[in-house]
Amino acid sequence: MSERTTAILLIAVVALGAMTGVAAADGHLGVGVEQDADGTATVTVTENDTAVENATVVVSVVDEDGDENASYAGAGEYQTDANGTVDLPAPEGDVTVAVTAADGDDTASTTVELEAPDGLELEVDDTDGEPVVTVTDNDTAVENATVNVTVADPTNESYAGAGEYETDANGTVTLPAAEEDVTVNVTAEHENERVSETVELEAPDGLELEVDDTDEEPVVTVTDDDEPVENASVVVALAGDADENASYAGTGEYETDANGTVTLPAAEEDVTVEITAASENESVSETVELTVEEEDDESEAGTPFGQLVREFIEGLEDREGGIGSAVSDFVTENNPGNAPDHAGGPGGPDEADDDDDAENETDAPGNAPDHAGPDGEEDGERGPPAHAGPGGDDAEDDDAEDDDADDADVDDDAEENETEADDAEADEAEADDAEDDDDDEDDEDDDGGPPDHAGGPGGN
Repeated sequence: MSERTTAILLIAVVALGAMTGVAAADGHLGVGVEQDADGTATVTVTENDTAVENATVVVSVVDEDGDENASYAGAGEYQTDANGTVDLPAPEGDVTVAVTAADGDDTASTTVELEAPDGLELEVDDTDGEPVVTVTDNDTAVENATVNVTVADPTNESYAGAGEYETDANGTVTLPAAEEDVTVNVTAEHENERVSETVELEAPDGLELEVDDTDEEPVVTVTDDDEPVENASVVVALAGDADENASYAGTGEYETDANGTVTLPAAEEDVTVEITAASENESVSETVELTVEEEDDESEAGTPFGQLVREFIEGLEDREGGIGSAVSDFVTENNPGNAPDHAGGPGGPDEADDDDDAENETDAPGNAPDHAGPDGEEDGERGPPAHAGPGGDDAEDDDAEDDDADDADVDDDAEENETEADDAEADEAEADDAEDDDDDEDDEDDDGGPPDHAGGPGGN
């Protein structure tokens, strides 16, 4: 054989060996573990993606956390079936296991964490309303599971929902709402499993009403278990202890909107009302004090009366029945064209004026005193007083004033002319007499007749 032929044969053998090694590498065993929802696990052994039958599978517990008591009921040796699989049981608790597969001289290993299944479970929701019990097994709803409800303290508490139930296709049971807060034990059973839970049930709030903005346009809100109640009946009436003269334009019957609310008109005066809400077979009442909000005079004066009327009518939109009488009363009481009670009349402001200055006001210039005129107390003394006229005492008054002036001059010259001083003293005495006469005349003037300044034959 030539060297050339020998070299060719050697190359061919090496190439064949290389091909066999690749195949051997691709043909190594593979092992995998998958765990189902119920906790069971499946081991699959393959070679070149082909299931290996009768492969040996060894399962052992791995003590990763130093737990010497860790155990697994599925630990041991198995043989794969025609599908190359081995089924392992669900663990009772979470555990780490090593899985080794062997086929001939080939081996493969893997480590996997097996989790204990959830098993039978129950959950209770809506404990403050109508409680719903849900039973599951490994997170799957359990139909026809038995649910038993008992009162934890039957001596002191009671619950109408105590008894035995069976879950529906959704694994649920709906219990009646508690009439009062109560503690119950709920137990679910299915096949050979059983689970229990102690639950505190709370009585729902039921039908409630709330009134806001009592000093403006009151808003009544009706709820049932904190949810708004639409189409609930709301009746507003004067409270039994309200003042007999009290009134409120918002009395009547209303119906709540989609938000469970009713808006009432603002009160025109402080008033106590009773508000009753009813829905289905429930009703609730509340007594409320409605007050009038104090507004600035400038703000009130700046609001057109027509706008006030429109706003009042808008506040009556939810009211059932006619609103004509309420609007009429509002217009009558609030019309700015109505004169106030204290407004003056034909008799002038003095008739409504109780001030002490009223007497002085009637004495103002141009106004005759109360005793003047035909209705005076002394009808027989009409006309000028007796002393009026040329020869009356009024003339003497004028003389007295002149004499006073002369007296002043005489006093200045008293040292020069003693005779004139004596005459002045005589004049002073005469002036004093004249002043006395004036006082008498004033007394007579008060009794009747025109005042001193009235015109006449002897007037000043």
